[in-house]
Amino acid sequence: MTSLSSALTSPTRPVTFSYPGLGPALRLARSQGGMITFRQAIEAGLTRGQLRRLVLSGQWDHPVRGAFVVLAVSAVPVPRRALASAPRPGPVASAADLATLPGSNPRPAAGSGSDLAGLAGGEGAAAAAELLGLPSTVQALSARVRAALVGRPQAVACSVTAARLLGFPAAGLTAAGTVPSGVSASVAGFFGTAPCDAAEFGSPALGMSPFEAGPGANVDDARQPVHLMLPARLTRAQPRGVRLHFTDLPPADRIVHSGIPLTSTARTLADLVLTAPNREVAVAIMDGALHSGVVTDLRAARLSAAGRRGYRRALPWWSLADRRAQSPLETRLRLLFADAGLAPPRPQWPVSDAAGQVVTQLDLAWPAQRVAVEAEGAMVGRAAGVVHGQRQRANLLAAMNWTVLRFGDLEVAWYPQRVVETVAQCLARATQVGLRAS
Repeated sequence: MTSLSSALTSPTRPVTFSYPGLGPALRLARSQGGMITFRQAIEAGLTRGQLRRLVLSGQWDHPVRGAFVVLAVSAVPVPRRALASAPRPGPVASAADLATLPGSNPRPAAGSGSDLAGLAGGEGAAAAAELLGLPSTVQALSARVRAALVGRPQAVACSVTAARLLGFPAAGLTAAGTVPSGVSASVAGFFGTAPCDAAEFGSPALGMSPFEAGPGANVDDARQPVHLMLPARLTRAQPRGVRLHFTDLPPADRIVHSGIPLTSTARTLADLVLTAPNREVAVAIMDGALHSGVVTDLRAARLSAAGRRGYRRALPWWSLADRRAQSPLETRLRLLFADAGLAPPRPQWPVSDAAGQVVTQLDLAWPAQRVAVEAEGAMVGRAAGVVHGQRQRANLLAAMNWTVLRFGDLEVAWYPQRVVETVAQCLARATQVGLRAS
């Protein structure tokens, strides 16, 4: 007989599990930010078997021991034969219960808008699918954090978890310790020494830099642990789904954001910089925080980092931050050229036409030599209109005698010396041409 876990992953028609205690459980989860404890779910009328089915179906998540997160209420592929031994469905949650959960997209239900009814795969499931969408990444993370905080009244969210809740750019946080799906370890390490083979090079996933991952980019993936900070005197046991850090946090470094205790913005940035694997990642995180406006300056974060482990190593990094950087790859390129002794480029240099109107901006530019470097992101999946616009821009810059070089994450990771040599040659040639012309 087909097991329940394999049946729930079979590509067949969708179904919504409906149990007598599901409505009260959803109402309670809604009031708690999308989270419900095991004890609360049992008291609401759900059984252990029903909770297991909800988790296996993907409607609920079980990120930490003793708590659940409501992810969805429908669109779960399951064959009818898998439900033969399931308990007879009872009343399902009302439309109001489903539509007001975190991340839902409320829409008027067909008909009277009363309680959704119907068995697996029926009209009730379809209506529930239309009423409830998946929560956003931040909402889902908030629910997971609330679940991890159950039974830990002294804990506060910290590190990458606090940074995401505070609105730090996801790209820099991906570089700070998470690996985008499908990216090989050598690329994600950012210091690969040998190019990949032809098959890997053609993989769309390798077009993504660990510094340029999209807004979701596994930073909030359910497989990533929730980072919590606890007083140093407490136990060092690491529970499932949670990464515990132990230190005595000063009261000034603790805030409450949307009902969740977090490390302050300055403390969070200091934590990320001090624990960054290298200078490039640390400066990219600072650049992203400044550019996004999460922080206005680095003084508070630098003060929070003073005297802590890693402070001496990070001391020269703070002065390298530049709020004009629009991507971590730009930061990496800027630092690469500075290390090579090239004249520092001008970030986001505006290019004007003959009438003095700004027509475009260049990521990194040497205006005197009319040489520029563009940080090239992933090309896979770009719309034809975007490609056409980039082609027109390149032609315009060429007509204005600009030499524009484009480098992606693979060139910077594997061949940094070639990148420097190419730019140096272009700068030297432009200087010689200028001297001859004068």
